[in-house]
Amino acid sequence: MRLVKAVISNFRGIQGLTEITFNNFNTIVGKNDAGKSTILKALNVFLNEVPFNKDDINVFADTNVTIELYFKVDDENQIIRYDDETIFVLKEILSEDGLLRIKKVWDITRARITSETYIYRKKYETNDYLFLNKEDILELCNQLGIINEEEIEYKKIRIRLAHKLETMATPFYYDYEKLLTSGKSKSKMLNDCLKNVLPKFEYFPADTSLSDSDTAIQNFFKKLAQSTIDQELNKTEIEDPIRNKLQSVFSKITDKINGIVPEEEKVEPEIKFDWTKLVQATFKSTNEEGSIPLSSRGDGFRRITMMSYFEYLAEQDASEQQNIIFGFEEPETFLHPSAQENLFDKLVGMSDNGYQIIITTHSPIIVANSKQSDLIHILKADKEYKVNLNIEDIKDIALDLGITIDNQFITLFDRAKVLFLVEGIDDVHAFIHISNLYKENGLIDYTLEELGITLIPVGGCDSIKHWVTLDLLKTLDKPFFIYLDSDKESEDGNSPNKEKLIDFGFIENEDFLVTAKRELENYIPYSALNRLVPGCDIEYGDWDDVKKICKTNSFAGQLGGKNVSSRHFTSLTFDEIRSTFFNGNEDEFLNIYKILTSKLAVKV
Repeated sequence: MRLVKAVISNFRGIQGLTEITFNNFNTIVGKNDAGKSTILKALNVFLNEVPFNKDDINVFADTNVTIELYFKVDDENQIIRYDDETIFVLKEILSEDGLLRIKKVWDITRARITSETYIYRKKYETNDYLFLNKEDILELCNQLGIINEEEIEYKKIRIRLAHKLETMATPFYYDYEKLLTSGKSKSKMLNDCLKNVLPKFEYFPADTSLSDSDTAIQNFFKKLAQSTIDQELNKTEIEDPIRNKLQSVFSKITDKINGIVPEEEKVEPEIKFDWTKLVQATFKSTNEEGSIPLSSRGDGFRRITMMSYFEYLAEQDASEQQNIIFGFEEPETFLHPSAQENLFDKLVGMSDNGYQIIITTHSPIIVANSKQSDLIHILKADKEYKVNLNIEDIKDIALDLGITIDNQFITLFDRAKVLFLVEGIDDVHAFIHISNLYKENGLIDYTLEELGITLIPVGGCDSIKHWVTLDLLKTLDKPFFIYLDSDKESEDGNSPNKEKLIDFGFIENEDFLVTAKRELENYIPYSALNRLVPGCDIEYGDWDDVKKICKTNSFAGQLGGKNVSSRHFTSLTFDEIRSTFFNGNEDEFLNIYKILTSKLAVKV
């Protein structure tokens, strides 16, 4: 289940109704005090049921505070179970566009502000069965002529009933339904069930201390332990003898209490088991006796632990554990600036692995590496909270945050005869290696370095850093050439990077080229990886996602996962590189080399 939209009203800096849409990864940007953190605080209040206080109310609010979240579900036929007699099918509470919509409303006129919860669902004008008990649903099925065979699961009966009402063209409408918070009604049961269905929200505020990483890790291990206990243990067999033993004593004490207190104050015994408190996990020093909690460790060790935790989450196979939203408020406040880019890569890896990531930041380092499509720009004009989601021109963001061209670019500019712009540092190392091998084998007379052709990593087409660099190129009197991944998923597919470069005003074969294959990693022959990592037994084509394939391989650690290029490209032989760049008629590297050398003031 993934969060796709939030609609917020009268919460903190938001007065009017404000809509925010979300991707799997989002970077919320804006100046200080623009209200970037407001969105994450709203999610925290909603999903973690954080107590609401007066500070959460917009100072100009004259109506209730509302937060409505929209979720895209993975399986509309998913069962929501309260007990054996009370189940719901997720489809029964979806909106007309197939989304799970849940709204919470806080009445700001009350002394103690609590929320009321609403779902937006399909309501039948007759035979609206959502909150009927099992017996009544079975009776309704009999009345409607639905065969109630004993072997048919209760879930399937509800699905059949919904289908029957649809085929009967039973009138319906969509509207909000208030869910009760007390009592034993089906409405209350559904409200309780939804808390287990919705994604968990792991929130790291701007003032988060590194010791809070201990809590996040503990919660992760507790959930893992609980899942294992649920799968491996028959808790009833364990709990029943314990309950019976306690009950025999508890009942005698209860009788003594009830023999003294008035009728209206009588009590009854209740015994509950909390398996979540069974496991405590920490890290034990190999040089000291006993366990030392992270909170007692130095900042350096805790930072390493937190980064390692995020890296672990990014590398694991997808599972139910991924039903988590991570909210990071200004991560640069709890990481050294030199580690910000490393953190960003790990968070992107977590997003690629199924977790939903939302960052608020004013760090040029993090923003510069974010995709344009993932940016949410928060503005405050005339004290009005504004959200810019459809960012067509990111110049304002770059100027807003002071993102400028890399110092590396400025340093290299003066001595470079031609600027050769590629995506990342891996590409830089790869082309230096290719250039050296092609010279050694007599296909070129000079390496790129010898010709004064300077390689510069500028990021992908979606990054702000890339835009700033390309925007500057238009104004500089310096020859340049751009070479980026095509990111095509098939031979006949469209290259998004090619389209964006053309939109920038650059000319193909003159100003730029994109890879003839999917990306640089596809120029690593899989036979070379089988040579370098014996036993990996890997295979892929020109349009496959090589990084994903390497990441999921049993030899992922040795292959390097998504870092396969940085790990292995410079170990490729000339024959291996030539086999992927030469198609039998043309050599892609030699074509690039020809364009680059044509831009030199002195031709070679």
